[in-house]
Amino acid sequence: MKIKKNYLLLLPFTITVLQAQNSNLYYSGIFLNSKNKAQNFLKVYNKNSGVYELTDADGFAIIAAQPNDTLVWNQGKSIRAVSSYQLMELKNILKNQVTHTDVPNIYSKTYDSLVSRKNKDDFGLKNSKELGKGSDRYFEEIKTLKLNKDSSYTLKKLNQRILFLNGSFTSSLNVKTRNGIPVTQNQYVQGRSENGNLVWKGPETNEMFSFGPDMSTLAFNGQPYPYDQNGRLIPWTNGLQQAKSYHNDLFKTMVGHSNQLNVNAFIREGSLEKIRLSLELRQQKDQIYFIDQFNLANAFKTKLNTNFGGYILNLSFNYEENKATNTNRIGFFNRIYQNSLLTPASFSNTQQNLLSDGSQRRYSQHADNPSFLFVQDNKYRFQANQRQFGLNASKTWGDFKLNIRQAYETNHLWNQDQYKPSTFGFSNGISNERIQNNGLYHSNIQANYELDDYDFKNVFDLNFILNDRKSDVYHSLTNRKYTYQRTSQDYIFNYNMEIREGDFEANFNLGNSFYISNTSDKNNYWLPKATGYIRFNDVFNWRNYDFKVSGSYIHLSSEPEMTRSYASYTTTLLKAENYYQYFPVQEVEGFRGLSNINTREWKVGARMNYGYNISIEGEYFNRKTKDDVFPVFENNQLIVKNMADHTYSGVEFNFAYDRLQFAYNLSMNTRISYFKYRNMVDRVAPGFNNTIVSGFQDIYKTLTENQVLGAVMGSHFERNADGQLIIDDSGFPKKADGMKIIADPTPDFVMKFNHSLTYKRFSLDINWEWKKGGQLWNGTQAVLDYYGRSYDSGVERNIKNYIFQGVHANGNTNQTPVDFYDPHRNVQENRWSRYGYLGVAENYVQKADYVRINNISLSANFPINNTQRSLKLTLYVDNIVLWQANKGVDPNQNFYDTDNGRGLDFFNLPSFKTFGCIVSFKF
Repeated sequence: MKIKKNYLLLLPFTITVLQAQNSNLYYSGIFLNSKNKAQNFLKVYNKNSGVYELTDADGFAIIAAQPNDTLVWNQGKSIRAVSSYQLMELKNILKNQVTHTDVPNIYSKTYDSLVSRKNKDDFGLKNSKELGKGSDRYFEEIKTLKLNKDSSYTLKKLNQRILFLNGSFTSSLNVKTRNGIPVTQNQYVQGRSENGNLVWKGPETNEMFSFGPDMSTLAFNGQPYPYDQNGRLIPWTNGLQQAKSYHNDLFKTMVGHSNQLNVNAFIREGSLEKIRLSLELRQQKDQIYFIDQFNLANAFKTKLNTNFGGYILNLSFNYEENKATNTNRIGFFNRIYQNSLLTPASFSNTQQNLLSDGSQRRYSQHADNPSFLFVQDNKYRFQANQRQFGLNASKTWGDFKLNIRQAYETNHLWNQDQYKPSTFGFSNGISNERIQNNGLYHSNIQANYELDDYDFKNVFDLNFILNDRKSDVYHSLTNRKYTYQRTSQDYIFNYNMEIREGDFEANFNLGNSFYISNTSDKNNYWLPKATGYIRFNDVFNWRNYDFKVSGSYIHLSSEPEMTRSYASYTTTLLKAENYYQYFPVQEVEGFRGLSNINTREWKVGARMNYGYNISIEGEYFNRKTKDDVFPVFENNQLIVKNMADHTYSGVEFNFAYDRLQFAYNLSMNTRISYFKYRNMVDRVAPGFNNTIVSGFQDIYKTLTENQVLGAVMGSHFERNADGQLIIDDSGFPKKADGMKIIADPTPDFVMKFNHSLTYKRFSLDINWEWKKGGQLWNGTQAVLDYYGRSYDSGVERNIKNYIFQGVHANGNTNQTPVDFYDPHRNVQENRWSRYGYLGVAENYVQKADYVRINNISLSANFPINNTQRSLKLTLYVDNIVLWQANKGVDPNQNFYDTDNGRGLDFFNLPSFKTFGCIVSFKF
């Protein structure tokens, strides 16, 4: 061999080098290209150390390595893990390349012919002429021996079958605590001003305001009182114990856990896997928001994979069930949270739930006691189960491949939405049973033909997709059943061309698809697609300095998901102060007759690799959506309509630095991403401009032409042409008539950072995020201000003779001093209550910037007895909000947990930080 000759020539010159490198280890072997052929100058790269070597013409290479290092070649498509027994010193590898031949004995032909005789097996089966065509001639054990008509035999060998069993067991434990919530004042009690004095007013007065006297000036009288076991509040005098505020925090530290078992059993016949059975069992319990609120999830999944003579068959079955004590479908948790924050500091929600007459014990008949709302007859008010059946079959005939997939899924969801009698807004109580059943059938037939050549590859692909969806939703309160059905077909034609020429690569994909549906008013037969990239490898002959340019254009047609509920849109029928009437029981009337939602998206991007460590990529995208669908109420019916066109565009940049080596066993990978986007409304159908997307009647996210989709619309102060505030005759800023756009939830940019530090068997991962810009409306703060429960209204209520900057209607500068809370005036004339329940929305627009740690995890992997068995331990913490610009909860939380409610904070539920531990055993 050529390479052996090279090493023979080099051997005299390497003796001294070998002495110096005795302690270094190397790996040697054959490395083949993507076509499993030997190739000269094939680059083999050690991912751990960063070194690389090139193969010779026989695919042989020697590369420095350590145990557990990873070798890659063929642009990372081929990977080989190095074991300790595969490593040798360089001198031993070189010696093994030299052919050692013993000197043969010399024999005379005459003598040899006399004393030697060839050993011939005249009766062996391997050389028998009686074995017919199709017989196995190399075997160890015989499976069948069959006599043919021509007196020959057909012999089949017996392959050894081995059963393998492996899997893993994972168990986790997590502890959750809430992130920030609005700070409330606990200094002033329930009450208001009367005749110049601050007066405590007990729950029997139905007082909602907390503009009463200072808690430190009061004491409990200790006399029987149905609303407080400590008695009524009276002015404090010597000898009485001063009253102390009650704390009505509902949030507790919560503990959850999960267990998961995965088992794989498979049979190998020689090197071929004939059959595999996989099982997965999962059980999980999570606490939800408040104490004694939780959900349970159980899952069973199984998959059977078989190979019958090239016919690959996969069968799968999944079953999942969920149970929850409550859900937030009717804003139940928001209602509890709101009443908890608004409860005056002088009232305890926990003492008892009921009065002697059986009615709810609460601080006002215009509010609720959260403890009372939690009382329920059934343990679970939500149950759901899902069943999935799947069949996948594929077969390859040379360059032609056929794949058939069939799947059927059923979903059953049950909600019991209920408020007991004496609940505010539902004095007689209310109950609704919501039952939803979904049936989803999916069929996919895909065929492709490949003209395979390493340098020039062509693939023709035809894909047919059939989806049949059925859904029905029943509400017992209205005794109404909604039924939906849709059958859609996708025909996708695709051509892919791949070119490789030295250091040049190119890939181009062209296609078209049809979309046909029985609920669409018009089918679409022209949905073109074009994607591609060009890549230059080893630019300027610098190894792994690569440059790639890519682009794509895709045209898609779709329809609104009909298994999704739009019932939460009912909030748009209410003003914010009537939140307590929210109890959604209406679903969309139907989905027929709508135009398709047509999306045209194009992208342009580039990527550069600098050596083996650094990569930079960027992309610009523009997605234009026409005839998008939004919900709306018409004639007291909830319908969906094609209402608007909008364009979602932006840029994304990514930077990666891999394998930053600090020491031999210590390295770090770093990734940074930058994301910026806008979603602008281009057109709104006539009569629907300024349509509510989500929110209430008097504060909402809007669909407005030439504005950001989801901009916040609300009340505002009156200003003159120069932008100065108009001050009314009383000295306070004047509230303007009507509404206007007051906030844009879109951030200026979002940056994400990922750092992964590896040391021996340990790894530390840190993911954090910085969002700059964007705004939200803090309605929670507005309502807390209105009722005197906010921290600001407690601290600032004694401010006097304050002069607001602005001008009067006549243009004169304001010089009128005001007291923020004047006891001689009606309580609703103070600084916070004078503008009504929501105040002036413009005044509660806040920045939505934040810095958060999404995840920190520390993992350790411990092999067991140098086998495939291992134990992995992970400690982690999720969702730590380090800093936020707004006052209150996490700005990422959504209005009433709706998908498009970000930017509106009306008693949004807080997010949670999680501390957890995961133990995984692999066997």
